[in-house]
Amino acid sequence: ADAPPSALEAATAELGDATADAFAARLANLTALDGLRAVDAAHEANPALVEAAAPYAVILSTISKTDAPTAALGALVGHAMARVKRSAVTVDDALYDALAPALLRARKNAECLGAVGAMRDASPEAIRCGVVAAGRLNDAGRVKDFVDLALKSSALDGLDDAALKVALRTVSKAGDHRTAYAIVDGLPEARRNAPMYHGAIAACGRARPIKGKTAMLLWRRMKAENITVPRSTYNALLHAARGSLTENATTALLAEMNAQNVALNVVSYNIALNSLASGGRFGEVLDLLETMESSSIAPTAVTFGTAVNGAAKANNSAAAVALVKAQQKLGLPLGDPAFASALEACLRDPDSKSASRNAGEILDVLADAEVDLKRRERIESLARAAVGRDRASIDTARLERDEKILGMVLRARTAEV
Repeated sequence: ADAPPSALEAATAELGDATADAFAARLANLTALDGLRAVDAAHEANPALVEAAAPYAVILSTISKTDAPTAALGALVGHAMARVKRSAVTVDDALYDALAPALLRARKNAECLGAVGAMRDASPEAIRCGVVAAGRLNDAGRVKDFVDLALKSSALDGLDDAALKVALRTVSKAGDHRTAYAIVDGLPEARRNAPMYHGAIAACGRARPIKGKTAMLLWRRMKAENITVPRSTYNALLHAARGSLTENATTALLAEMNAQNVALNVVSYNIALNSLASGGRFGEVLDLLETMESSSIAPTAVTFGTAVNGAAKANNSAAAVALVKAQQKLGLPLGDPAFASALEACLRDPDSKSASRNAGEILDVLADAEVDLKRRERIESLARAAVGRDRASIDTARLERDEKILGMVLRARTAEV
């Protein structure tokens, strides 16, 4: 008995009598490579069969579902479009709609964006391809454009979880809190989950200025929807809380973490300390450091560096001294950044008398710490300016001792006449 015809033989049988629609339907049963061979056979036997977009849309759809190396997939797309050109086929939205996923599958991301951009009316699938391609290229602006388009065309819910993840990751990385919020807000509650909220909250923390109020709103929505808030999201919230107009946002988050038995790690403490220090709430900073020690989590030099930097930004020299001494007491190494920030706090403190006295105490710690300063001239300049704000408040004997130990000139010399 004769062997049954292969799929390719069946697709290319009696091409002279076939219709364009029937030929395109036959291609759906072929591999992408055999589909191209069938198109070549039709071009010779009955060119009218391949002068419409339908056969090529079928082949491109097959390519988008084919498991093969990306280079091979890219080559198949190229061969398909070369045949489109050979037959002078007008590329319409239907063909672009098949081309975009094939290009995405081949990781031809820029070309995929070009195909979607050429469409007059992008379909939900084309929008999905555009989001993923733009995300792969870290093009937050294009992702925003596609999200806006999806919202206007009610296609956002049609994006799969993978595309939404790419979109949120890209706009979050860019600090585009508006688009991140729009994605979460535009989805039905059943599709919203902790990772999506985390992406939007992280975007608020990366925005400039920080959008703490929006982050806190997202947190309240998570709780209202009974979504468990993981520690990583609490850390993102603590970071964003620095920009909240609510003074006790950080305290409220720490209290909620405690109530929900979410253990703080060193990252949580560092972020919370930075937030409190930036707000000038140094009583709470010191309390939190004590809590950190009692919970068996050792503060690090980064922990104190964060807090001292916050003291400088808040113009609080007393807090800077307290933090430097606490770091010294714990035996953590002190370096240039800590001393520079502490002395900057003394320069910025509006109380010049206290500031000079506190600068003297910081120099005492520096003299006793035996620190190998990397930027000695800067530290010396800051120290001289800080102690000089109110010389009368400085203990001269101690200052002379510090000068000898440090090998610095800490007092402005008066020229003799």
